[in-house]
Amino acid sequence: MVSEVHRKRVEARKSKLKEELGSVLVGREEIKLEIGCGHGHWLTDFAASQKDDFFFGIDLIGDRVERANRKAERVELDNIAFIKAEASELVELMPDKVAIESVYVLFPDPWPKKRHWKNRLIYPTFLNKLAERSLQGCRLYFRTDHEEYFDWALHTLESVESWQLVEGAAWPFERETVFQAKAESYQSLVAQRC
Repeated sequence: MVSEVHRKRVEARKSKLKEELGSVLVGREEIKLEIGCGHGHWLTDFAASQKDDFFFGIDLIGDRVERANRKAERVELDNIAFIKAEASELVELMPDKVAIESVYVLFPDPWPKKRHWKNRLIYPTFLNKLAERSLQGCRLYFRTDHEEYFDWALHTLESVESWQLVEGAAWPFERETVFQAKAESYQSLVAQRC
């Protein structure tokens, strides 16, 4: 049972997030979303290469988000924003007029222990909610160095009707991430919203 204190904290966090999203995404209709943006290196460079699109990064760790925003400010980009948010809450609270054009999930926490699998981002419930907020044809780009998580993601995406795997799809933007630099090898997949 959820305590009253916990419920109030969640409500306050969601209220703050909804307000922040309304401010940051005002006038936006489509976004390119990176979930787990870290310090924003990858997404900032991607945004610099495509100035006609709006890029939006989220992370659970506030310090990472602050660094990412400073990075975007230093290079004077006005087509990118970063906020601290949990992915499922973001999808739930995004303004109705905003749709996701593409999604990037690079080297997420694999939650390797079976008892923690419920914390994995690539999960049927989340994928279906994400599809509801995404444009038809939205692509989900996923990359990991954790072989078991890759297999899990592949199997999970095959099991949901809202996404279809795309064989041989090109990666939209190559720039080595911090975790990619540490990885001995990694695997990528692309799925498209049906």
